[in-house]
Amino acid sequence: MNFPRSLRKVLASSGCALVVMTLSVACSDTEHNGANFCGKLEKQLPGLTGPLTATSDIGDLLSRYQNLAKITPLAIEADWKTVTDLIKQAADVDPEDPLSRQELSDAAYQAERPARNIATWVESTCGLAMPDVIGLEGSIAPAATVAP
Repeated sequence: MNFPRSLRKVLASSGCALVVMTLSVACSDTEHNGANFCGKLEKQLPGLTGPLTATSDIGDLLSRYQNLAKITPLAIEADWKTVTDLIKQAADVDPEDPLSRQELSDAAYQAERPARNIATWVESTCGLAMPDVIGLEGSIAPAATVAP
């Protein structure tokens, strides 16, 4: 079928626009938004609290953090990875090896700020208190200032 040249241009433009719109909808990352993350986090909170009494408990905690990492918003993604890596390291630590324990202690120290960033973000965005993972409480008190 022969269409006039102007109609072919309109059809081609419309087809391109449809493809672009379809791709942008398909490629948009709706899973990594705050509302989705907060909803899933709220459901997972009971499994993110301690105490960890059995070896399998830390594996379960790691699994929950890894699953939430798949939908973590960009604002806390790097911090979430740091804390998840710490939990993985804790799952693999050899309690009989002083070097292994020291490396875990060093990693926990390095994860303090990311854990606080997560707790602050979750509290302000989701209205939830993150459970203590590495010895930190959920909220952060403002820094005290000393008068000169």
